[in-house]
Amino acid sequence: MLALPSEISSSYAYMSPIFPQSSATHLIQMRKSYYPLTLPPFIPPFPVYYIRMIIKKSDGAEQEFQAEKLTRALTRAKVPETATKEIVFEIEKLLRPGTTTHNIYERALHLLEARDPLGAARFTLKHAMMELGPTGFPFEQYFARLMEAYGWKTQVGATVSGKCVKHEVDVYAERGEEKREVEAKYHNQSSGRTDVKVALYVHARHLDLSGKDPSVRGVLVTNTEFTSEAIAYGECVEMKMKAWNYPRDRGLAYYIESKCLYPITVFSSLPKDSARALVQDGRVLASELISLTDDAAAHYKISEKVFETLKEQASALCEHRLE
Repeated sequence: MLALPSEISSSYAYMSPIFPQSSATHLIQMRKSYYPLTLPPFIPPFPVYYIRMIIKKSDGAEQEFQAEKLTRALTRAKVPETATKEIVFEIEKLLRPGTTTHNIYERALHLLEARDPLGAARFTLKHAMMELGPTGFPFEQYFARLMEAYGWKTQVGATVSGKCVKHEVDVYAERGEEKREVEAKYHNQSSGRTDVKVALYVHARHLDLSGKDPSVRGVLVTNTEFTSEAIAYGECVEMKMKAWNYPRDRGLAYYIESKCLYPITVFSSLPKDSARALVQDGRVLASELISLTDDAAAHYKISEKVFETLKEQASALCEHRLE
């Protein structure tokens, strides 16, 4: 059997005079190039067609599937290399034109839960953040807890006086001489974006608050992404902004993982009704399951067996932290 060079990614199909095209009828967007295959002397080199698999993002936009992105996400979740390769291989076999990123995520998570439950919990972090809703208040509570882990004293839903008027602030925080007024924009879908109108509002509020207290700085944070206009405006007025991966490699995800502040919704074994009740009572962190009593677990309708598993997973979840 003829072997292809290892440089050809398994996310591509190939065709030639001796490989029937029918095997790749579900693939699209071909580009032709010659590849130096190792062939028997009597067979000349033949053209190889690289075929890009186009998938759909949550906002309907199309993009090329890149196995490297999935590999990075699994590696970031501390999934062992062998399991990562197996999962990526399984995903690539299932791809068809129009496959959505959500389909890929769901399938990868299912495969991961069978191999590495803790890796699955870390892998689902971004999705778990969107499960804190449906309102934005739990995200405000969560972000306050995140700031507290970095040494800030916080108030959620504080009323603060500016030079002209009073303002209700999602999170008001102090650390030494530093003060922050935070607008926390929550989205329960990955396609949600925080736009420039929000950035304009936050900066206007900051001008009024800093007019009375110059030590106050405005902060805009979201659990998804900013639009390009919001970023351009924020950078122009030097506003502090945090999105999932903005600034690059120092976004919200980085600060969550660095302090191991995973939301309680990362555990698929936690019943949704129980998770919702815990969040409503202000228990937003996975680590809070460790100190939860048996009576409290029963109150939240978590079975004894599931509760023991959850406590073990919550304890083990923080064994690996970002350096």
